[in-house]
Amino acid sequence: MREKGVMAMMYGACEAIMKIAWLNGLWVLFTLGGGIVFGWAPSTAAMFTVVRKWLLGRPDAPVFKTFYQTYKKEFFKTNGLGFILIAAGTILFVNYQFFRVRADLFSIMISYATLIAGLMYFVVFVYIFPLYVHVQLPFVRYFSQAALIGLVRPLTTAGMAAAGGLVVYVLMTVPGLIPFYGVSLFALVSMFIAHRCFLRLEG
Repeated sequence: MREKGVMAMMYGACEAIMKIAWLNGLWVLFTLGGGIVFGWAPSTAAMFTVVRKWLLGRPDAPVFKTFYQTYKKEFFKTNGLGFILIAAGTILFVNYQFFRVRADLFSIMISYATLIAGLMYFVVFVYIFPLYVHVQLPFVRYFSQAALIGLVRPLTTAGMAAAGGLVVYVLMTVPGLIPFYGVSLFALVSMFIAHRCFLRLEG
């Protein structure tokens, strides 16, 4: 009986590992299928949707069907989120690079202000896709709610950053894992933490 239990656990672990790798492969495939620019945001939303189903106790949810249906249904709306995130990130990066090389007081102040804005951008970025697949909100409110949650739950935000850093460390230590788990591991870890946070806020 004990051997059967161990074998069942090993089988379940192997199945989970394969599903996470399969999910990562779907993200890469559909991101490339959307020309990267038009594919990454709906692929990310689809990936988080699958992970959320797992966290809700539905490990047998069909991965490809769920992914594809979400990708197709949310294609335009998630691309709106993606374009805003890309545009904001580009502006912040260019702005910081421009002012950081100048020595006058105004440029120094703008550089520090940009760093603070960049920190807020990071908060929005890590919360917005978990939030998007968790609750329906008016489009603009996803950004404000993601920022608000990040501010009122600083320990959760720090935990997400630390968990993300740990994933980066593991992937850099074993780079052979990157093609199979380079994105899905981030989704799994961040959605797990964010989902628990959302449930506490709703409770």
